[in-house]
Parts: sequence; structure tokens; C-alpha cells
Amino acid sequence: MAVMESDAPAQQEAGLRLIHLWRSIPPRHALIPGLAFLVMEVQDVEKAQKYLKSLFFTWAKHALMYEYHFTEEVALPVAR
Repeated sequence: MAVMESDAPAQQEAGLRLIHLWRSIPPRHALIPGLAFLVMEVQDVEKAQKYLKSLFFTWAKHALMYEYHFTEEVALPVAR
């Protein structure tokens, strides 16, 4: 989590804003000591992609693996 905090100014510059953060709780798996899931608001997809690709080596020091996905909210139909 310290990585996310120290990187907050760069995230803002890339148009990202942390909305939610979840992490696994004990007991943790022996081979995967902890999982974290982030939900971020994206203002500029191209800037965000460039920023996230640049983090590969930085985050590799702190995580066994990471991945990111860009999604959009879909309005659900209202039942009548």
C-alpha cells in the first residue's frame, strides 16, 4: 500500500483517482502472501495506459504479478 501512497501525485498526473482498495485477509496463501484489488477512476485512457505500462518494473519489486483492465459502467434496466 505504501507504493500506492508514494505514487499518488503521478497517478493524479496520469488522470487516475483511487476509488476503492481491497486486500486479502489472513489466512493468506503460502505462495501468494496477499492480494490487492484497486478500482480507479480514469479521466484519460491513453495517459492512464502509458502510466500503468511504465509501472511494470516498479511494481514487480513489490508484487508477484499484476494486471489491469479498463471497464465502463453499464446501466441496468429498471424493473417495472
